[in-house]
Amino acid sequence: MKLGWDFIRSLLHDTKDVQHVGIGNITGKIIMGVFWFYMATLLGSENYGQVIYLIALGSMGAAISMVGTSNAVIVYTAKKVPIASTLYSIALILGIVAAIVLYIFSSNIIVSIFTFGYIFYNLGVAHLLGNKLYKKYAIILIIQKVLFVSFALLFYYIIGFEGVVLGFALSMLTFSYIVLKEFRNTKVDFKILKPRFGFMINNYALTIEKVLNGQVDKLIIAPLFGFALLGNYALSIQFLSIMLIIPSIVFQYTLSQDATGHLSKKIKKISIGSSIVVACLGIVLSPIVIPIIFPDYVEAIQLIQIISLVVVPSSIILAYNSELLGKEKSRFVLIGQGISVSVYLVGLLTLGLIIGINGVATSLVLSSICQAVFYIIIIRYLKNQEALRSN
Repeated sequence: MKLGWDFIRSLLHDTKDVQHVGIGNITGKIIMGVFWFYMATLLGSENYGQVIYLIALGSMGAAISMVGTSNAVIVYTAKKVPIASTLYSIALILGIVAAIVLYIFSSNIIVSIFTFGYIFYNLGVAHLLGNKLYKKYAIILIIQKVLFVSFALLFYYIIGFEGVVLGFALSMLTFSYIVLKEFRNTKVDFKILKPRFGFMINNYALTIEKVLNGQVDKLIIAPLFGFALLGNYALSIQFLSIMLIIPSIVFQYTLSQDATGHLSKKIKKISIGSSIVVACLGIVLSPIVIPIIFPDYVEAIQLIQIISLVVVPSSIILAYNSELLGKEKSRFVLIGQGISVSVYLVGLLTLGLIIGINGVATSLVLSSICQAVFYIIIIRYLKNQEALRSN
């Protein structure tokens, strides 16, 4: 019995940092999940779809501005390279340009505000994780989620569904003080980018690919199928984000660890194993839960069942992303993400048009499987190369 308690105490001590990341992410996901599910019932599928559409526009603007991608910030901060202020300045300057373009395109200032909020959020999170300030990260993340719910509900009752997007944007500005404070700690020096230019460009392209994979579908679904079906699809994606809580936590923890040579294979295996259980639960429970809680979203049942299959390959992708980015092998991550985006967009425009919204969900599954298979092949190739060099 004593040995058992000693093992548990040792395990809790060894996983203290990942517990902090986990507490922050799980609490944040629960708050966000409950809120979005509540808003789905309150708004109805069409208005819910319009909210998701505006968020997708703002997210696209932020992603294009993020030359100093969050992954790059985490890796170089963990390696103690004083590059943060330089990356932040580029992102903020491009953010101004993106905000202006989005306002001209959408005639909606809220979308532009969201772009800035999302930039500050991503850079602030990257700073905390890169410095391994896991406890502080958890506290600030939870505060941001509470502010989001408060602001979103307040502005919703004042100006309608657009108020939800405004509340989201203002809550993310919580991280702005972390970013602005860093300008006092490290100076802007563009020369420091030169030896890291390849890694930076790969990461920037990776960010663009990622946002194409995660947001462009919403911008396409709205004109093709209407905001109501987009609302059903968005609800399914919200369920997917909850099912990916554990792999996402593991990725956020292991990226800075992998960057400093501390591989965390055991925790990655646990993450992948748990994703199988979660995927099965999503398939079995969705026909039971959705009609009871979301009677206006019955079209989301099959979507959730299909999208649940994304969980397993996504957990593999996140595990290998961490290892490859930690070793600055971003080229392979870029190729893998490119494969995923290509398969998804082709499927979106073929299967989506042939069999409708379920074809879009099927395309998402196929794209994640292709990316996971590519990473498995690449990791084995790199290990074989290392073995040959060691001999």
